[in-house]
Amino acid sequence: MRHRKVRGLKRKLSRLQRNIQENHEDLPTEFHNGYWYAKIPVGQTFLMDTQHNAKIKQSLIHILLDEAKRLVELRVDERMRVVVLLDLPTLWNSELLVFEDEEVLQSFMRRDSSHQKWIPIPYVRTFINQWGIRSDQDIRVYGFEEWLYDEEDEGREVWMLVQ
Repeated sequence: MRHRKVRGLKRKLSRLQRNIQENHEDLPTEFHNGYWYAKIPVGQTFLMDTQHNAKIKQSLIHILLDEAKRLVELRVDERMRVVVLLDLPTLWNSELLVFEDEEVLQSFMRRDSSHQKWIPIPYVRTFINQWGIRSDQDIRVYGFEEWLYDEEDEGREVWMLVQ
């Protein structure tokens, strides 16, 4: 499949990396319901233009993983969990999360209500290989198919990379 060229790609990716680092210089100290989150600071148009380009998506995922690794090094409590949440296929709702502890993280992943359900996806190893996630990082991967019943009744994939 031929992809449309994305103008200024290197500049956009380096600006994204710089924006993420500037927005999260320190580890968050204020938590709501036991966690903190920040959406990926990039325009929807850019993500929509690149949604079919696996190489660009892989670059975006690695930028988020690098920032998560930096946040892990800043944490003051070993119980804190830093997570990259990936919303596929577009990455539009992707975000960085910091949980106060494992219990809050596990509670966050339990989604089974009348309007939203997360169904576990069993092919974690395939995900790691598909996106070239480096094995030097100690990462647990959780995949879910998300169903929002009040919207279009369509599932999307949500992946959580936990450090």
